[in-house]
Amino acid sequence: MSIEVEADPTPLVLSLARVLRESAEIPELRELLSGLNGAVALKSGLDSQAATLAFADDGAHVHHGVDAGLEAIPLVPFSEYALAATPSPLAAAVEQLLNPPLRAWRDAASSFWAVNQGSEGFPEGLRVVCSTEEQEVAFGADSGAAYEVHGPADALAAAFSGRGDSFLFAIATGVTVVGGVGQLSAMCGGHWKVKFGG
Repeated sequence: MSIEVEADPTPLVLSLARVLRESAEIPELRELLSGLNGAVALKSGLDSQAATLAFADDGAHVHHGVDAGLEAIPLVPFSEYALAATPSPLAAAVEQLLNPPLRAWRDAASSFWAVNQGSEGFPEGLRVVCSTEEQEVAFGADSGAAYEVHGPADALAAAFSGRGDSFLFAIATGVTVVGGVGQLSAMCGGHWKVKFGG
């Protein structure tokens, strides 16, 4: 399944493509994606960004702007790609593809670490504590030097999967951190790296 973007993609294009790739890894959503033909245009509810998602049998191509003959569907502000209107079966299918189920928090944290470890300013260790399951995982340096992220399972999964506008959004929805401001800035950068495709 091929999910392609234009040569100089906008943030919205990168994020939409990343979510489609995530959905393509889930068997039932991959089947849905493989059966789509046509195009849907979406526009941000917060800024002037817009993107067209063109589907064919071999996958999808995402590029900025609204293709001729299409009317852009607004995205609901502060949502994970909920469409303000779904005027066609294709748009309804696209909304489903853009809102795949969250991965398990452990898997999301492991992937987040793999994408970001070694990046400039990123913590040398990461300790993730799940309050709802009373379990934790650690990556990199020993726990004494690790940056800590605590929270319920769903909030951790969302934060480490690139959901929401930034890592700071996760803090507003139940995630807490133990570490310095510089490391928090690096975590925000790590979140965007995941959100926009690693």
